[in-house]
Amino acid sequence: MTGRWIFLGTLFVVLCIEQTFAAQVSIGAMFGEETGDGDRYKNIIRDAIQSINQNVSYLSDLHLATISELKLTTEYTYSAIQDICNTMVRERRLTAMIVPEDICKTCRDVAGVASHASMPIFGLDQGSLNSGSVAFKMYPSPEDVGQFLIEILDYFKWRDFIVIYDYEEIFRNLEPVISAGNMYDWNITSRQLTNDNFPFLAEQLREGRVKNILLYTQAESTTYNILQQAMKLGVMSSGYHWVLANIGVFIDRTFLERISLNQVYLTRFTLNYTQELNYAVPTTINVPLRDWPFRERLAFDSVIAIGHGVRRYRERVMQQDPGLPEFTILPGNTIMRECPSDRSTPPESPLSNDLQYYNFEGLSGNVAFGENGNRVNYSIMVISGQGETIEQIRGEWAQNIEFWEDRWKSQWRSNTRMSVDAYRQASERILKIVSIEQPPFLRLTQYDTDDDDRPVIIDNPDRNPNPIGNERFEGYIMDLLKEIQNVIPADKFEYEVDLVSDNKYGSRNLFSNEWTGMIGEIIRGRADIAAGPLTITEDRDSFVDFSIPFMRSGIQVLIKHPSFVHEYPFSMMYPFGVEVWFLNAFAMAMFTLILYCVNKMNPSEWRALAENGDVYEENADNFNLRNSSWFSMSTMFLQSYDASPRSHAGRVLTGFWWVFCLIMVFLYGLNLSPYMTAAKKAAFIRTAKDLLEQIQVNYGCVKEGSTYDFFKNSTDPDYQRVWGYISTAYPDPLVDFVSDGVRRVRESNGDYAFLAESAILKYEAYRKPCDLLITDGFITRSMYGFAVQAGSPLRDQLSYAIEKLYEDGTMDKLEQRWFDYNSDCERETLWERQGLYSLTAVDLQGVYYLMLIGVGCALMVYFIELLAFMLMPPSSTRRGKQVSDVRSKNVTQSEPILKPQAKWL
Repeated sequence: MTGRWIFLGTLFVVLCIEQTFAAQVSIGAMFGEETGDGDRYKNIIRDAIQSINQNVSYLSDLHLATISELKLTTEYTYSAIQDICNTMVRERRLTAMIVPEDICKTCRDVAGVASHASMPIFGLDQGSLNSGSVAFKMYPSPEDVGQFLIEILDYFKWRDFIVIYDYEEIFRNLEPVISAGNMYDWNITSRQLTNDNFPFLAEQLREGRVKNILLYTQAESTTYNILQQAMKLGVMSSGYHWVLANIGVFIDRTFLERISLNQVYLTRFTLNYTQELNYAVPTTINVPLRDWPFRERLAFDSVIAIGHGVRRYRERVMQQDPGLPEFTILPGNTIMRECPSDRSTPPESPLSNDLQYYNFEGLSGNVAFGENGNRVNYSIMVISGQGETIEQIRGEWAQNIEFWEDRWKSQWRSNTRMSVDAYRQASERILKIVSIEQPPFLRLTQYDTDDDDRPVIIDNPDRNPNPIGNERFEGYIMDLLKEIQNVIPADKFEYEVDLVSDNKYGSRNLFSNEWTGMIGEIIRGRADIAAGPLTITEDRDSFVDFSIPFMRSGIQVLIKHPSFVHEYPFSMMYPFGVEVWFLNAFAMAMFTLILYCVNKMNPSEWRALAENGDVYEENADNFNLRNSSWFSMSTMFLQSYDASPRSHAGRVLTGFWWVFCLIMVFLYGLNLSPYMTAAKKAAFIRTAKDLLEQIQVNYGCVKEGSTYDFFKNSTDPDYQRVWGYISTAYPDPLVDFVSDGVRRVRESNGDYAFLAESAILKYEAYRKPCDLLITDGFITRSMYGFAVQAGSPLRDQLSYAIEKLYEDGTMDKLEQRWFDYNSDCERETLWERQGLYSLTAVDLQGVYYLMLIGVGCALMVYFIELLAFMLMPPSSTRRGKQVSDVRSKNVTQSEPILKPQAKWL
């Protein structure tokens, strides 16, 4: 009897043990180098299992989920698979198993390889491209990640970038990106991380010109460590754009603040999830759920996914056999099949289809599985920014657009799976652009259409009389932005243009290091793009990023056209000073007086000979005071004369007078040309050296403009001398605006030259009244580009659009429309153009005035003589008597009558 009770008791205990064992659902969890370090990862798995056990919708009260753990670290795939098959699957009768990649870092997709031996296997890491894995992938598949990276890189319009990776297996996952490089014209440079070689790579990054970096590593902890090293080595700073290809990289708050202070542009990604779910998850981890690393989120969700699969299996079995005792349903057929000993395909687990049945919201976003166990129906959030906006969400990439629209009851905003806003400072999806009013680049549309300041060919008679928003402006920049919008989809390039408050281009204060103008707005984050005739300079480029140039220009000189310069009419008098002219007049008077005295008192001169009867009596007046004055004047201008002195004294005096006149005439002629062509000298200024060698024209530029900064920061000796002049000259040659400089040139009457970019000067010079001239040659060449914050992806997007517009000829058409319009100022004849190099009526006006003065004086004297003749007519009787006396005297003389004297020396 006692034996019978012992037997029944033993049987009852065995049945209870069997029932208890049969009701357990065992989930295998493997731990590697990182996941097995400490208890945090293990506790997360245990907390997830506890969550399943507490929710009867997963398991009934008769069932219990348990964890079966194994820590493994190996370098060989075969060894890892042996432990998975023998230790875990065969011995522990698991329902499902979670396999992290760190159990074998050098292996290629351990979970994917194990999935061909037994199922279901859950992988937590990237996996391998085209591996044929049928494991349930918590991480987006490599194929999806590759497509996502292609779309995000295409959106950023990167042309040159560097890929930094650690393991070859990771680089293989980027094959779609590398292959797409040919189609998108990407210049890709790859650099592999090895033991302690990042400092060397950082040095290459500092010395190189490429600042776009794509970082892709096997573990997010590696990415975090690289970011910390990059921060210390100075390659995670302003001007760099880092894209973290790993999804869900966790960056703690303190380090993120340091990154924002460095002004690096950082782009990272995370799976979209509902924040409210974080507060409903029970956990023993004393860390906010939002601060969990991505792998830990995936591990928690993988356990919950197994719970949903078991739930579906239990519901399905109960529907198929309602009378089946509930405690016998689990684990049932959910036990993982043993790994085959040959190459045969293992039988499929009944739980595999059940795991694909439910969609649920987990800590890593929406969790669902599709064909081959790939994760589906998720979306990736793009977090991109700089400084204060480093955590701003820019957009989203949807793995399944239809599911996204059904889930959020909203229309997808893009034609592709990528919907990203590139804008940083503006509200909503509007890009804020600042510019400066500088025709023809940008100007207000309220100008009078009949104003000569506007080229007629671009007037728009249909414009809105009361414009608002972007309609307030017109010009080259506005047309260029519209064309860029045609290249970049309009829904990704909506913009609003406004003028910068101080109407300046942007210069740096050397004491406060603060920037003004458009550059200052960009640096302070008040605008996304500075669009205008903004010259790309070395100083500006060290604080902001520039797109490729949309226009090439150069610094030229604007002067008053020589034909419109009003010189002193008698500038021909300038070769001699006033005192020289008085001294020359005095010398001529003295010569005239002395010559008269010599002729009157010297017995060998004409007067004495005439009194002696040796010559005609009228020869006595050959060198009277009037004729002596005429003789001195005619010989001064190298003209002929009627008679010359007869005496030796007179001839010596005359010889020295001729030498004096010869020297004075040639000195005057040699010095006359510069004064007659003084207004034309500025037209021959072509280089900085030409500016420095002339002293007639003052020159200046816009204060704190690009030309000002160019001379200020240049190390060239000639440019430094130009800077020294414009910064110290008095009166101040600097102006506040281009319009002020143009006005000063017009009002200076040729005494002022304005230095500025040629594109702006051409617009000003080729307008009525056509009194300006741009000299030939360039002092230096310059380029205009769009400015954005350092590291901003807008730089590459704008550069891409400009390249496309150059390729299809749009840029040439825009430039022709706004700068090459037909102007009356360009319709010059050959003689008008030649007037810059030859003497014109304007240059010789003083000569013509002098001739008119001479004619006037002659007419005046003529009328005086005529009046005198009319008032005092000569007596004919007296005149006849004088002639008779002379003739009678000559007849009585014994000597022959002398012939009239010829001219001789």
